[in-house]
Amino acid sequence: MKNLTSNIVVRVILAILAGLVAAININSFVAAGALVPGGFSGLSLMIVRIAETSFNIKLNYSFVYLLFNIPCTLLVFNAVGRKFTYVSLVDVVATSLFVELIPTIYVTDDILLISVFGGILGGISGALMLLAGGCGGGTDFVGIYYAKKKQKSMWNTIFAFNAAMLIVTGLMYGWDISLYSIIFQYVQTQVLDIYDSRYKRSCFIIITDKPEEIRQAVYEKYNHSVTHFTGVGGYSHQNKNVLYTVVGKYEEQDFINLIMRVDPKAFVNIMDSERVIGNFNQKPY
Repeated sequence: MKNLTSNIVVRVILAILAGLVAAININSFVAAGALVPGGFSGLSLMIVRIAETSFNIKLNYSFVYLLFNIPCTLLVFNAVGRKFTYVSLVDVVATSLFVELIPTIYVTDDILLISVFGGILGGISGALMLLAGGCGGGTDFVGIYYAKKKQKSMWNTIFAFNAAMLIVTGLMYGWDISLYSIIFQYVQTQVLDIYDSRYKRSCFIIITDKPEEIRQAVYEKYNHSVTHFTGVGGYSHQNKNVLYTVVGKYEEQDFINLIMRVDPKAFVNIMDSERVIGNFNQKPY
């Protein structure tokens, strides 16, 4: 019970920290460059700006942002998981509150630096949320939902959607803002894609004298199956036990350590797996 409570506290703290980083990003880099960050955050900013410049109506960013997140929250609540949704909502609420509380700080006037480092900061916020077992809400909710269904990363698909929205922004505010916003969004997406290893796989080919011990250890710890072949050593001309399995990239180093503990003399070959089709035990959100 103590470990469970501690885990929840850590996840909430990470979500609040992610919201703080996101708010600092919005009130510094995004505001300084008048960028549109993409997703529902960018869509909310765009609506607020249209309302103010075209209709002289001042809308509250936090209210608009929360309003967009409601249907997506309902989408992932049952499909992805309740804990995932709750942690994500902590980030959404924290971001909205911090945006109102934190003053606008202009770091630099160089729009390219703003786009690149603002994107990095946005990626860090998203990575903190993935570490917390959630996401930044909005289009991230939709991306995570489809990533779970298709069993592959959807960050580049989200980027494509945001780029299309930013092209519309270019028609309204000018191409400079739109193109720099696309740079901002691209950098943020790449930071997230590098960090997010959930749908990246590694193939292991293991030559060992302890096939049964390794198979049992792998199944008990990771719930992954292992295929056992028999081969002939090219040098020794003796029969060899060859094991084949696929694990998540996030499990890779721990998996290597497990094999070496069971059989320090094992020969291990590791390759990237493009895609896995079929039953594969995936870490839950």
